Amino acid sequence: MCQLIATDGGFADTIDFTIIIGRIHYYIWNPDPTPSSGATMHSTLGSIGYTGNYGLTLPTSDLDYYSAVFVCVGIYANNYIINASSAEAAALVDYVNSGGRMYLEGGDVWYYDPPTGYDFGPLFGINATADGTSDGGPYAGQTGTFTTGMNFTYSGENSWMDHISPTGTGFLIFYDTDNSYDCGVANDAGTYRTVGCGFELGGLVDGSGVSTKAALLDSIMNFFGISLVGVEEITKTHVGIMTLQPYPNPFRDRVEIQYTLPSNTTQVQFKIFDAAGRLVKNLSLPTAYSLVPTVIFWDGQDLNGKKLASGIYFIHMEIGNQRAVKKVILVE
Repeated sequence: MCQLIATDGGFADTIDFTIIIGRIHYYIWNPDPTPSSGATMHSTLGSIGYTGNYGLTLPTSDLDYYSAVFVCVGIYANNYIINASSAEAAALVDYVNSGGRMYLEGGDVWYYDPPTGYDFGPLFGINATADGTSDGGPYAGQTGTFTTGMNFTYSGENSWMDHISPTGTGFLIFYDTDNSYDCGVANDAGTYRTVGCGFELGGLVDGSGVSTKAALLDSIMNFFGISLVGVEEITKTHVGIMTLQPYPNPFRDRVEIQYTLPSNTTQVQFKIFDAAGRLVKNLSLPTAYSLVPTVIFWDGQDLNGKKLASGIYFIHMEIGNQRAVKKVILVE
């Protein structure tokens, strides 16, 4: 919040205003009466380097501040209905149609809630086909999409799970494997992008490799065109140029990490986290100089010198109020 004080002779007027420098990565609106899914998503996104806000109410007039909006309305009987004539529905539809990126999950939001609840299906490239039963999971990602190779068991709420299939520009990203129905759809409409699910992402059980909530959320953010490339200016104060680039990626035995510092400094933190947000490695840095590319290597081993399992890892480099994060994939 800023203040502008205008004076004219003996007259003075104070004007309050806000300046937004760049967009915040995400806002999670979590009206779900049992809010564990949205809370898990918020902590997971933060653990892999994204910055955003979380709330139980929707800031209907401020959505343009965010690159993506995530909405969690829950599973019956613990669910929230976005009324068709509500200011919330109007704000979300306007945000998406203005080029926004939106994720929406809920067990009844697609099939059972409309017409009393707003029908988001056409906007999301979704055709809701059935009210479903209490049979959610396991869920399989779809080859050729950003969920390729993902497989999850499910521990979230599980009651009347809507069946949803793609239509128009929508495409399938998740399929219930033992009950044979579609349950996750992504949509690239050209001017906007959406992801809709009939289950709670926070209820997915982390497996191995790419089958983790962190990998899925990072993949959704990348599908939305939001990636951790270069510098995340935490205080929105630009102090120089910092770059971070791993090669090759994916890697098997060793990855070369090239980085550039914005100024000569010895206070550099360089850490590697797994997809669950656990610290797996601290890297020691050689002497580096401002704007001069420097290279270090990581052999895929953990803090104890043990070879890590194949999967997605995140390289964090922090210098003062700046942070660079890059995703790398370790393969066997």
